Amino acid sequence: MSQDAGKSQRKEAREHAREVRAQYAHEMGAPQLPEEVPGFNEFGHIPFDHLHNTRDLGGLPAADGRRVRPAKLLRSGCLHKASEQDIARLLADYHLEGVVDFRTALEREKEPDPRDRMEGVVFYDFPAFDEETVGITHGASLAEDMKAFSAAAATPHQMVMDVYPQALLGKTGLASYASFMDVLLEGDGGAYLWHCTEGKDRAGLGAVIVERALGVPEEYVRQDYLATNLFVRNRAEGLLDEISRKLGVLKVLDAEVDSLFYAFADYYECAMSAVDEQFGSFDNYLAEGLNFGLEKQQALREKYLA
Repeated sequence: MSQDAGKSQRKEAREHAREVRAQYAHEMGAPQLPEEVPGFNEFGHIPFDHLHNTRDLGGLPAADGRRVRPAKLLRSGCLHKASEQDIARLLADYHLEGVVDFRTALEREKEPDPRDRMEGVVFYDFPAFDEETVGITHGASLAEDMKAFSAAAATPHQMVMDVYPQALLGKTGLASYASFMDVLLEGDGGAYLWHCTEGKDRAGLGAVIVERALGVPEEYVRQDYLATNLFVRNRAEGLLDEISRKLGVLKVLDAEVDSLFYAFADYYECAMSAVDEQFGSFDNYLAEGLNFGLEKQQALREKYLA
């Protein structure tokens, strides 16, 4: 093949990649930004050194005109890269009592929580998915996730959306979220933090469950879910560069990475529709699916609302 022919083929490949990227992004739509929630400034975001999507639910409007107590309920991404200052703040400012990890065993092994640096904190391993769940766990590596996406018939966006019902309604997810809620109920006054890898999907659904049990209006629950999109852009763009270096820039689409790292409204809506279809309502899901009925909900509200 001549040098000119090679250049022409590479140019055609670049143009095709741009066309595919544009079409996929158009079909998927841009990640939606949240609307403000009254009295819930910056969606509770805590500006840590290396914990980019850590947020305090304190201030969210909840049942009976009350609000979630500050510095008690924290949602986050992986703690693996927490700085010494990040850990010191969690222990001193929030009196962290427990950490719930929704990741798989493979993820925990790859990027373990800094348990040896968090003396006195109890860690709970409650995986929301089985090990074989594809496309959302980053269990092996992001590059391998992208290869799996390329081999699948569905788009990455559809694959991620499909696992949301599995997290809430699958046997593993039901057991994990039920255990999670009971841990919060048994808390002894300190803060609890729950996380997955990016703090979007499994931790986001955990936040949905907690907020609904506390009587947070559904529309505010939805906005808090979407608030991840305010805090993950730098992380997503950095990982896009990393994946492109490993796989070759023509083999990866910006929109595929967006599917992994941003909170899309249709992910949330798909999960809520699946719950309604199986249980009739989210209240029934709490009571029947998670064994967290009105009595437990009232106890949770007394503990975490003011």
